[in-house]
Amino acid sequence: MTSRHTIVGLAGALAVLGLAGCGAQTSCPPPTKVVAATIQRKMVIYTGKEIHRPGWPKYDPAFWSAPQNSTVTLTIVSHDSGAAPLMMTQDDKVSGTIGGVERIDGKAQSAVDNQNVAHTFTIPATGLNLPIPVAPAGQTVTVVAQVRMPAAGSYSWQCIAPCGTGPMGMAGPMVTPGYMQGTITVTPH
Repeated sequence: MTSRHTIVGLAGALAVLGLAGCGAQTSCPPPTKVVAATIQRKMVIYTGKEIHRPGWPKYDPAFWSAPQNSTVTLTIVSHDSGAAPLMMTQDDKVSGTIGGVERIDGKAQSAVDNQNVAHTFTIPATGLNLPIPVAPAGQTVTVVAQVRMPAAGSYSWQCIAPCGTGPMGMAGPMVTPGYMQGTITVTPH
């Protein structure tokens, strides 16, 4: 892969303030405070041409982690210019983000027109839904949203737009881990 396809992983460090235990001292300092972190996470949606699987869109990375109670600024860059209208139009609305919006190429939006949806990034267990619009031909579209990480655990995400193979668009990458589905591991801090 070329450097333009390099994915930026965890682009921030956790800021944790604290003191070691008080040991044999007669008085202890106040309990350690953990400052909530803001994590930057970038994902790219490839269209299949870049990964040698024609017709198989793919989120990369599909598996990642973040600390519980952290705020993740999630940036999704999509190369996909094909529409995959949703079967249920309520899924074209943004939900589960801080402020109830996502930024599409810098502009705050609370929904994407159903006929203009290419993908979604959806975590059913947390109520997160980010509709990803169609990218202009030969260009990209960038969606940025802030998300508060829930309690520690493993959370499955998926694209719910019928962007895969098969008669209903729900086969191939839609049912293959690492393509249009993956897992976010929320770690205790």
